[in-house]
Amino acid sequence: MAAGGGLFRTDGGVKTSSGLDIGDAAIQEGWSKVRADGEPETWLLLTYEGKAKLKVHALGSGSAEDLLGSLDDDQIFFGGLRTKENKFLAVMCMGENAGGMARGRAAAHKNAAINALEGTAGEVCGGSKEEFTEKLAQADF
Repeated sequence: MAAGGGLFRTDGGVKTSSGLDIGDAAIQEGWSKVRADGEPETWLLLTYEGKAKLKVHALGSGSAEDLLGSLDDDQIFFGGLRTKENKFLAVMCMGENAGGMARGRAAAHKNAAINALEGTAGEVCGGSKEEFTEKLAQADF
């Protein structure tokens, strides 16, 4: 994987980077714990540090309520989780109070953020915490 973020084109065209910095070792360390069978962690949340870099926001072993308690309406979150069926899903939640420019930037960075979490088989995304909560309830988490 490119160190500068995910690649958007998969059709043979010119590949370009989103410019998202996902190089923080704590991201891969946290995701490895979520994916490891012997570890208690079941979810990882990432948030922005500046405009084009992700950092670990929270790593948890609790339920959906614990994950939701780590979200707020002023930020944008990416991450991943392990379902009860041991499937891995990418997550993205845009806080309702996040600005329009931040939302647009997050939309452009979504592929890079999700590609950083290898092994995901689907995604749970919401344009607000309320929408994300509804979709998370359907994910068997």
